[in-house]
Amino acid sequence: MKFSRAILSLITLIMTAAFVACGGGGSSSPPPPPPNPALPDGTYVFSLAGQDASTGGFPYYVAGAFKVKSGTITGGEQDFDDFNVGTVTDNITGGNVTKSADGNLRITLTTGDNFVGLNGVETLSGTLVSNTGSKALITEFDASATSSGELDLQTTTTAGQGGFAFFVTGADVNAFPVAMGGVVNVDGSGTISGSGSVFDINDVGDGILLQSQPIDPSTASAPDAFGRVQVSLNLTTSTIGGIVLVGYVVDNDRIRLVENNNDPNTTFQAVMGGTAFAQGANTGSFSAASIAGSSLVFGTNGLEPIGFFQVAGVVSANNDLTTVGGTLNFNDLTGVGAQAPIAFAGTYAVDPTGRVTVQDTTDGFTFEMYLDGNGSGAVVSMDDCTGVACDVLAGLAYQQTGAGSFNAASFSGSYGLGATGIDFDGVNSVEVDSVGPVTADGVGALNGIVDQNSLSGAPTTNVALTGDFVVDPSGVFTTNNGIKGLDVLIPANQDAFTYYLIDNQRAVAIETDPNQLTLGYFELVH
Repeated sequence: MKFSRAILSLITLIMTAAFVACGGGGSSSPPPPPPNPALPDGTYVFSLAGQDASTGGFPYYVAGAFKVKSGTITGGEQDFDDFNVGTVTDNITGGNVTKSADGNLRITLTTGDNFVGLNGVETLSGTLVSNTGSKALITEFDASATSSGELDLQTTTTAGQGGFAFFVTGADVNAFPVAMGGVVNVDGSGTISGSGSVFDINDVGDGILLQSQPIDPSTASAPDAFGRVQVSLNLTTSTIGGIVLVGYVVDNDRIRLVENNNDPNTTFQAVMGGTAFAQGANTGSFSAASIAGSSLVFGTNGLEPIGFFQVAGVVSANNDLTTVGGTLNFNDLTGVGAQAPIAFAGTYAVDPTGRVTVQDTTDGFTFEMYLDGNGSGAVVSMDDCTGVACDVLAGLAYQQTGAGSFNAASFSGSYGLGATGIDFDGVNSVEVDSVGPVTADGVGALNGIVDQNSLSGAPTTNVALTGDFVVDPSGVFTTNNGIKGLDVLIPANQDAFTYYLIDNQRAVAIETDPNQLTLGYFELVH
């Protein structure tokens, strides 16, 4: 059976050109100052995961960097990994940044490569979550594809050494879902000895489920002017062969990843994208005590035998150093009505690399988490279903603060929302991506406007969003009436959600009814 869609995914931005108004002739008063551009001058790293219309909805991933000067894009580069096209590496030769009527950002990227965008031009829509213009949640916003991701101001092009907790996910060479995670320890100048490195891989279509596997001696390139690095992983001992990942350095903490199938060292030949988090001084120093008494909120996208699948929740490591508890919601469109949050319990174990094995003994889930020690990490499912096709899920995790003391004011203010999901149009499962500003009133109501794109119709602006939330001190908020405005096929639907608050600024939201799959990320504009 073929799985032919996209995953998760996670978020980027868009910019406006500066305009200088001139004073009237003969006036001695100075001209008014130009309006602030949507994005300050600088270099921005972006990444997207979604579905490509030209390949019938197969997954694609793109990561890159571009330079902005007064609202004009003056250069850049990107790597585009697509199931049918393969990997293409392009220069970004131009483009511009504007602000749409609804306040969202528009950015065009000109590559001249007709394999990407429309006639070589990609259009993005985004909503800022930074008052300084340094971060936005984004979606591809043209008829060529739909996707979700993030845009961030690049603060360094140096990747550095030490451990990097990472995940990548997508489709293997036969279009079956695949996810991989681990820790790569760059312990020399451009070299990876294998000491302190580990990986796991879940590729159910090819019957591959490997955990705690070694990474053989490998290499990492020096970054170029846009922070592009290439990591060639030698996985011969595990029989996987070789996987080459291209990364774009965002800052001292994050690198956005896509697989490079053009490199001769790549033998696995999947289409994957993801993120790596730098562990820095935490490299090699993890233990069960590192997370005892703390909680992590996670959101994952993926597939199971009957189709697309999403899981989100919060997992708490107990102080006994062996057991976990938590709450989750899952959705595969087979439920009836709204699903209440589900409590679970299980066990955990941590190895020195920051790799955490969680066995959910209540529901039977097994997943690996990869921590950076600074509040971020990745999640990959590892269910052992010998002879049976199982789920493949992957996504991000964030350390939670404030559990037990959340209230209505914890969800208050102006947020950016990025959401990705799947709806069934009667023939195909199509991805739906939405991005825009949303206000939470600190009492129980949401209001906003989103730009929405899907493969079932044209990109749409100014989609009104309304919703509600019901408070719980645990940070697991639910809805009474739901959210209206994220359902692309039946816009009048008020879809039920559970919100998992990370802190007073961020939340992961998952749709809990069978109307549509939706996984959303809220971040307070700050």
